[in-house]
Amino acid sequence: MVNCVSNNYDNKFFPNLKRCTRCILPETFPGIEFNDQGVCNYCESYEPVRVFGEKALEEKLDSYRNTSQKYDCIVPISGGRDSTYVLYKIIKEYDMRALAITYDSGFTTPEGHRNVKRVIDALKVDHFTIRNEDKIRIAKRNAVKRFSAWLRSPSINTIVPTLNSGDKTMNLQMYNYASQKGIPLMLGGNNIGNSNFEQEHWKTGFMNIFPDERGIYSTPDKIKLVMMFGYEFFKNPYNYDLPIFKEYLEGIGVYFFEALLKPKGVDSLGFYDYVYWNEDEILSTIAQELGWEGASDTSTTWRVDDIAYPLINYIYYNLVGFSEHDEMYSKMIRENQISREDGLQRCKLDQQPRMKSLNALFKELQVSKSEVDQVLTSYLKKLMSNGLRPCD
Repeated sequence: MVNCVSNNYDNKFFPNLKRCTRCILPETFPGIEFNDQGVCNYCESYEPVRVFGEKALEEKLDSYRNTSQKYDCIVPISGGRDSTYVLYKIIKEYDMRALAITYDSGFTTPEGHRNVKRVIDALKVDHFTIRNEDKIRIAKRNAVKRFSAWLRSPSINTIVPTLNSGDKTMNLQMYNYASQKGIPLMLGGNNIGNSNFEQEHWKTGFMNIFPDERGIYSTPDKIKLVMMFGYEFFKNPYNYDLPIFKEYLEGIGVYFFEALLKPKGVDSLGFYDYVYWNEDEILSTIAQELGWEGASDTSTTWRVDDIAYPLINYIYYNLVGFSEHDEMYSKMIRENQISREDGLQRCKLDQQPRMKSLNALFKELQVSKSEVDQVLTSYLKKLMSNGLRPCD
């Protein structure tokens, strides 16, 4: 039996979580097991990140160069660190005729908007924003309703779908825009999203459903997910609201049929499938060259563009004693980008509640911190009675 080691995160419910002796994943992480040396199964089965390489990327990009009248590609930019770096590299090092495009769902942080402006000004790149005021109004109204329903009947399985209110048709709308303008390529992160380090395998793991290393689910698992989310939706009568139901159906449609709905003649390319994700290089480059900055209320530079994630992480941390940072740093530890001690220390800092951001979101969601904390405390007792227990 491995001894428990205090994580010293000031979490009153999980003061002494047992953690992997190689990475920092805790005993409450979905699907985790430890061997006799205290090493978790995620470390034992880990395969190092492999990329195709920049030479292969150059060859790919060359096939799109000067094939359209004005732009070779679209690069989505949200104001976050990864999309900023992609745009920088595509403009400065690969000399592509890129159009930067921002999808504004109404849930981008002030820091995200600030960074988009700084980056566009620094690179002197053409930029277009997709923003639909009617959609934003409905999305914000639905966010209030969904979170109110979640507080009345909380579920660890629906934290992200409840709070991550970005329009699920975002990629499809950008593909359509590219098609209308005759732009042949949309170039983003891994799978036109996050890097290999940011796949969040565990968030559906509480339902015992896990994606592959690129964050992609098999078709059977997609069906299971939709069915289980549907069950979660219908078992909570406070969700019974036509605009929310329409939003749910729209999300399902895109989830299953985006490949069919996507216009022909527009390809997609995952930048981080070709270029290895290195946090130090990314942050030093975009800070020095573009004036990119993180948020003032947190030590992490991840997701400073998304208004929902301070609360998403706050909820997970209070319910299971960890958040997405633990998984990210565990992968960085396995890749020898940081030490285990560095990972623990960074988590300790990153897990501190982002009160400035939280208070702004609580106001938007029409709730108070005390209301949320009361629900979390009550729901944690239920989770523990069902088998989730901190280390004694």
